[in-house]
Amino acid sequence: MATERGDVTPRAETPEQASVDVSPKLVLDHLARRLPQFQPTAAPERIEVGYLNYVWRVRGKPEPVIVKVTLPHIAAMPEVPLDQHRLDIEARSLAAFEPGGALSSVGGPDIRPPRPLDFDEPRHILVMEDLGDVPHLGTWLVQGGADWAVGQLLGQFISALHMRTYGSREAAQGFDNSAIQRTRLELHYGAVEDMCRRAGLPDADDLGRRAVILGEQLQRPGVCVIQGDLWPPSVLITRDGVRVIDWELTHFGYPAQDVGHLASHLWMYAHRAETQAVADRARATLRTFLRAYRAGLGSSFTEVFGTGAVRQSAVHFGAEILMRTVGAFQEGYLYDGLPVDDPSVEEAVQVAAQHIRSPERVDTFAALLL
Repeated sequence: MATERGDVTPRAETPEQASVDVSPKLVLDHLARRLPQFQPTAAPERIEVGYLNYVWRVRGKPEPVIVKVTLPHIAAMPEVPLDQHRLDIEARSLAAFEPGGALSSVGGPDIRPPRPLDFDEPRHILVMEDLGDVPHLGTWLVQGGADWAVGQLLGQFISALHMRTYGSREAAQGFDNSAIQRTRLELHYGAVEDMCRRAGLPDADDLGRRAVILGEQLQRPGVCVIQGDLWPPSVLITRDGVRVIDWELTHFGYPAQDVGHLASHLWMYAHRAETQAVADRARATLRTFLRAYRAGLGSSFTEVFGTGAVRQSAVHFGAEILMRTVGAFQEGYLYDGLPVDDPSVEEAVQVAAQHIRSPERVDTFAALLL
């Protein structure tokens, strides 16, 4: 967490678990030690995005950089512990996309992750390229961005990631992020019953049971590498192409989690849109993403994804909407500050519940089955 002191205070008992109090001085001292060729030209700027980490932009030469510091808890919720190993996974993911890496054939100039510059594993500090003050996917849609290109690129990219790593023993070992999946079971799927009770749903216990079943299914040995946090703030739109950031929830898991996650957030952007044009763009982006994803899997669709994953996507879709409307992550997002009886919240909750209750009857993912 940010402190008023200008020093660095170790907080862990072992080097492997080392973490630090985060301050601008820590960031500058770290860069001087790890990247001596970098010359800062301004004080570090805290980037107030996301929930999980402390992220700083440091302007300097030859190019500005981003510094991400991970502590053993959620940055926005210090009372909630979270495994620091997640940053190891992100660093490994970014390195895999570099030339010669295991995922170098996935993506390209038009769509890729940021380039890693340095990773201090014992201190859980990652330095990477700064992509600039650019809009994320949600902001871009609201501002009038052309939807088809980004949806197409994302569908191609995510399907290539899933295909390239499907059934890979090496990827299963290198991208094992089981601790994060256990946290998701406890804090996300395991919270569905309580969220549904808060929303006054009469079948809250059954909905909660269905969500927990999905969470338990996702604890089993996975089938491919998933990005793990595919939502609009993780998709940046730059002049040079799409950049997918925040790979710390990446896991050798199940593709439904990526597909259902992005779908839920694009649905919410359409639902909360202030104009019909924005809603149409969000819906079109989702359709294009799903079609490009289906096309990318080609004849392997049934093996890699199939109708079972369509149902899993629907349940995850519902659980994520509940989390953002009546759950722990409502604050700071599209339904921020709305009471449980607000018509928008009530409608979103009903849609979420229907996806969990009857995943085979919703048409959100119809484009995958054409």
